Amino acid sequence: PSTQIERRPVNTDYAVSLLEQLKFFYEQKLLTDVVLLVEDTEFPCHKMVLATCSSYFRAMFMSGLSESKQTHVHLRNVDPATLQIIITYAYTGNLAINDSTVEPLYETACFLQVEDVLLQCRDYLVKKINAENCVRMLSIGDLFSCSELKQSAKRMVEHKFPMVYRQEAFLQLSHELLIDVLSSDNLNVEKEETVREAAMLWLEYNMEARSQHLSSVLSQIRIDALSEVTQRAWFQGLPPNDKSVVVQGLYKSMPKFFKPRLGMTKEEMLIFMEAMSETQGEGYVMSGSLPTTVVCYSPQAEKVYKLSNPPGDLQKVGTLVTPDNDVFIAGGVKLICRNFSNHSCSIIYFSFCSVSFQAIIILPITRLICYFQ
Repeated sequence: PSTQIERRPVNTDYAVSLLEQLKFFYEQKLLTDVVLLVEDTEFPCHKMVLATCSSYFRAMFMSGLSESKQTHVHLRNVDPATLQIIITYAYTGNLAINDSTVEPLYETACFLQVEDVLLQCRDYLVKKINAENCVRMLSIGDLFSCSELKQSAKRMVEHKFPMVYRQEAFLQLSHELLIDVLSSDNLNVEKEETVREAAMLWLEYNMEARSQHLSSVLSQIRIDALSEVTQRAWFQGLPPNDKSVVVQGLYKSMPKFFKPRLGMTKEEMLIFMEAMSETQGEGYVMSGSLPTTVVCYSPQAEKVYKLSNPPGDLQKVGTLVTPDNDVFIAGGVKLICRNFSNHSCSIIYFSFCSVSFQAIIILPITRLICYFQ
């Protein structure tokens, strides 16, 4: 009769003690069988530990070729301090990431193919994306073929385009990334003139080297979306040289249709949210049950959209609408526990690229209505 092997859970105490022992061997340079050489720094290590966390070292040490037998490995274009962080992670499972180390750490982890470090660095960078660094994050995501970082950064570039297209990082974008951005329907611009200006700034940043891209870059501008005054001034103002001939021919051959960018579409939006209302004494009650989703209604399109779910403990709702049409909804939480109370705050964030600048907020006691006009 066949016998089944009983699977028992991993002994976590043993796993921890094993890591601690490996760390001790590394720190005391005991039983090491390979030395990593970076600049003038030596890192005595254990091949098995390195191969466990790095596909690069696994392939090197298990290939069966001469490299698998070497006792000293030279690593070029690697920072010693960054390599030390990765080695520490290999022996302890602890990764020290901060704003100053995350980018070189990501680059080194990509080179050494340390998947766990790559994922943690990626998540850290995605959370740190803002208007000031989104263009640089877009380039980093593209350089290391990280689709999650690239897409998150691109969404921020699209949303904050009027703020970022003058940045040095934008003017240094690769031709491929520039085309990807300028061709997007999701650019949060009210006028196509903004896209035209961004294209011209990028071309003029290094006209000698970028003149070969005139056709592909300018073809991303939606001519029919430009005002007649802008079209006429742009066309008539071209210098009488070979480049102007190219641009004039391109201008005449551009498609005569206009698809608006996301920022050019404006409509009234209503947001409905239910929250707890305060009663006499310490308690809170609900005005009905909390909805599973926040409702957003477009009177113009007569459509209903679903937004992020509210936290279940939203109380005393307050709101803020920024000039960029970002909506912040915050509500305090009051928890009573014996003789002391603890206060915290729940915040919901909605970002609208397609609503207009001014907003009127009507806030009854238990129901929130945001009205954009």
